[in-house]
Amino acid sequence: MIAVMAGSTGCAIQPKPMTAAEVQDRIRSDHDQMFAQQEPITGPVTLPEALARALKYNLDHRVKQMEIALANRILQSASADMLPRLALDAGYSNRSNYSGGTSMGIESRQVTLIPSTSQERSYADANLNLVWNVLDFGVSKVTAEQKATDVLITLERRRRVMQNIWLDTNEAYWNAVAAQRLLPDLNRLITKTRRALGDSRKMESTAAQNPEVALNYQKRLMKALEELSKLRKEMTLAKARLGALMNLGPGADYRVAVPKGMDVPGQLGRSLEELEQLALANQPELREEDYKTRIRVLDVKKAVLRMYPGLELSLGGHANDNSFLYNNSWFDVALRLSWNLIHAIHKGPAEKREAQAHVELADSRRMALSMAVLTQVWVGHARYQLARDDHALAGEMLRVENRLGELTQRGQQAETRSQMDVVLASAETLAARMRQEVSLAQLHASQARLFHTVGVDPLDYSLFAVKDYAFSQVPVKDLTQQIEQQLARPL
Repeated sequence: MIAVMAGSTGCAIQPKPMTAAEVQDRIRSDHDQMFAQQEPITGPVTLPEALARALKYNLDHRVKQMEIALANRILQSASADMLPRLALDAGYSNRSNYSGGTSMGIESRQVTLIPSTSQERSYADANLNLVWNVLDFGVSKVTAEQKATDVLITLERRRRVMQNIWLDTNEAYWNAVAAQRLLPDLNRLITKTRRALGDSRKMESTAAQNPEVALNYQKRLMKALEELSKLRKEMTLAKARLGALMNLGPGADYRVAVPKGMDVPGQLGRSLEELEQLALANQPELREEDYKTRIRVLDVKKAVLRMYPGLELSLGGHANDNSFLYNNSWFDVALRLSWNLIHAIHKGPAEKREAQAHVELADSRRMALSMAVLTQVWVGHARYQLARDDHALAGEMLRVENRLGELTQRGQQAETRSQMDVVLASAETLAARMRQEVSLAQLHASQARLFHTVGVDPLDYSLFAVKDYAFSQVPVKDLTQQIEQQLARPL
């Protein structure tokens, strides 16, 4: 006993934290896998290519693809539960003496037979049994239907991830376009503005300029500098955000393809009522709730099935080399009916009522979500129209600033305006240009948000609606073309 206790103590498992070397190995492995097998960027990145790279390499999207693969594996496992149970067992038995016995008369209490046996001390046997339970088959079939619906739910969740990637990539791309257009001029103007600010301070200190005039001028310069610096900060981070969405390594150098002109989105091709209907039909969250309701309805069906009696059919083949047996091999068949009356009378109806309550709750949840979706459509539609107005106003302000800048330049040539006035006018003109670029990016973002609310997909939904679409096997060029075709379609 002491030896057994000592041995069991030696088998006790102790917590073993990860070592520093194991953590470093994990870091290196994860880093290599995060950026492995990515096609290099060979030119300026267009919006469709940026979206293609984000969909193909984004890690959140990869997780959703793996969840779909897992859901399909679970479905295969659930489908296998519908098959009959086929069991094979074989073995060899040996005992130290014979198995046997005698018989005794019930009334006389006397032994009626001499000790005898019908089994050898050692023998081998084998059995093959096929068992099929009709009730289990029905329940397993409904469960498999639920798992198949779970696959569709994971597809809808991936749709939402793809749409989120589209939304984020679209916003980051247009911010990167604005940054690439304006950052060089912005950096030069900030340097020039700081120089003008320094010159003004020198003039103030030497009394070469009226102190009040100098201070007001410095105040205007500092306000312009503050706005320019804030915009530069946002623009400097724009390409980094886009690179992260495309899963590029930190500090990766690339350029975006800058469209000619403003590339302003036009009016929507559908009315608000049509957008509402599209959103109610296409929103991934609503479609997911539809599938969840289907699962709850199947729960009701399962609860009803479990209240029925179970019918079990079994077929078996047996073999035994025991020499005392008259037949060493045989087949048998059995049919058995069982019924859990307590479950059928009490628990079964309660489970059915519970499942029906879940169906009603799912319906209520879907209707509440539908109302929220309609609100999002209304808000998104209004924001898009307001963004169009803001962009138009930014264009008007830029035209005014350009005109004022021209007048300031002429005034300098006529020696009625100073170089400092020219610098300030240039800063205000560039700030107006930047506000116009930002308003354009916000206009594209508001359009993308509206599409996101409506449930528009960046790729043709038929590509991945039924089975997993192997993004990893599609070249970026082909994926870009598919996205271009999808984006070219009217809403």
